[in-house]
Amino acid sequence: MSDAPERSVDAVLFDLDGTLVDSLATIAEAMAVVLRRHGFDATAEQVVPMIGPPMEVVAQQFGAPAEQAIRIQDDYLALYTAEYVARTPEREGATALLDRLAAAGIALGVVTNKVESSARDVLSAVGWTDRFDVVVGRDTPGAAAKPAPEAAWHALGVLGIAPERAAFVGDTEFDVQCARAAGIRHVIALDAHRDADFLRAEGATHLVHMLREVGDVLLSATRGSEAAS
Repeated sequence: MSDAPERSVDAVLFDLDGTLVDSLATIAEAMAVVLRRHGFDATAEQVVPMIGPPMEVVAQQFGAPAEQAIRIQDDYLALYTAEYVARTPEREGATALLDRLAAAGIALGVVTNKVESSARDVLSAVGWTDRFDVVVGRDTPGAAAKPAPEAAWHALGVLGIAPERAAFVGDTEFDVQCARAAGIRHVIALDAHRDADFLRAEGATHLVHMLREVGDVLLSATRGSEAAS
């Protein structure tokens, strides 16, 4: 009989930008460049707190009509992929956390509002091509942009894991809302880019400040505990 503590989950789904990789600055810079090319007075500092939904939505928040917003999103994706993806750093503690969860036999997935090809480009840039059992973007067949739950359901379906045996780790209300709508039991929010009370009000079951804390939450000896910080 093993003395190892019983883990509380069989799969962990991660948001990508701002959660596993420290990409918000480069995303915001690329988006601000494109917005200015389209005639909008935008700075990276203005874009950062808007990051989360597809860039089409961000463009509309700057006043772009629907058709122009789609063109802005397309132009952003082309610029970001060509000039910014290779500069993407991982967040502190990310690789160590992935190692720890994988060693515990936990399946790992990415659920992002990037298009899937861009997400895979980022994973390649940080050396994580083979780290994840499933990668789901907003354009993956059967998925949809967060906060809709379809992307999370699709990822869990590929993994063969029920929502009550899964966790979702993200840094925005879009991640929290997606996970809650999908019925995922453990909804862990990093409070680096959003107010902790706001994320808790949106439905986060756990608040952490550093990625290394995620492993402590999920690999606890008490199965299914709700040790919210």
